[in-house]
Amino acid sequence: MNRTLQKRIFTVCTGIFIVILISGCALSSTILRLSTTPTPFLTHTPEASATATITVTPTSTATPTVTPTATATATATPCAEIRGTVNKVSVPSNALGVSMPVSIYLPPCYNPTGNYPVLYLLHGQGMDDSYWISLGVNGIADLAISKGQTPFIMIFPFEELFLEDNSISKFPDSIINDLIPWVDANYATCTIKECRAIGGISRGGGWAIKLAMRYIDSFGTLGGHSYGLMFGDSNWVQKQLETHTVEDFPRIYLDRGEQDSLAPDIDYYVKVLLANGIRPEFHIYPGSHTRNYWQTHVQEYMNFYMDAWPDPIAQP
Repeated sequence: MNRTLQKRIFTVCTGIFIVILISGCALSSTILRLSTTPTPFLTHTPEASATATITVTPTSTATPTVTPTATATATATPCAEIRGTVNKVSVPSNALGVSMPVSIYLPPCYNPTGNYPVLYLLHGQGMDDSYWISLGVNGIADLAISKGQTPFIMIFPFEELFLEDNSISKFPDSIINDLIPWVDANYATCTIKECRAIGGISRGGGWAIKLAMRYIDSFGTLGGHSYGLMFGDSNWVQKQLETHTVEDFPRIYLDRGEQDSLAPDIDYYVKVLLANGIRPEFHIYPGSHTRNYWQTHVQEYMNFYMDAWPDPIAQP
């Protein structure tokens, strides 16, 4: 082999070696880059997760803070009703032996967990449990309550045997032993004496006086309008004073028309009260024993009854 050929072979081999060396360095560099590339990606992932956690946490914490406010606002919503309701019921009566028909007025937005005063209004002969309602007491109560009057319940019992001799009638027993306990058991009533009033027209007024005088610890207010005083009832004034004081007697409103046929008995009862130190509110107005007379003065009657509850009644 001549020297020229040897030089050419040496040159080719040298070139191949250089190419292999450069390629090896490039491959090593590529491998190095691949091995270090995941590092920034893995670092970024926990940073993104941490950012998400911080953002969500205050949002979920703030949500419960708003909920109680919304609940309180809903609870405080004022009553939107402007009229009470009247229900007709039949109340079982052991005293009568039959059920007693009764109309019941419940005030606007009646709450079965409330503590309502109760007004019992009794009708006269030839009338029924709708008589007081026909005089407009519901509308009077609705308007007064809308202006801030303490809401109250009204009870209108029907004395079906209104021509029966009052000396043998079981009607007063049915009021005390059947009706009042039934009302207190089925409605949200305030049961203390000061929360219970009773009144009546004509024969109903006589019944109201009989009940209030005999059960002086049960009624805080009494009304007798053109009342028919029943035999012996005036004697209960002195009888009660044997064990009670004048202050124990209910608030009393009595009235009659100038031409009322029952005037002698009405005036006699007033004199008995005054003679024993009891001062009723007593009025004599123009008129007689008629619907027109009672219609004229029903607002005054209701004002007197409602004045018994000037402030909200405390919850039980």
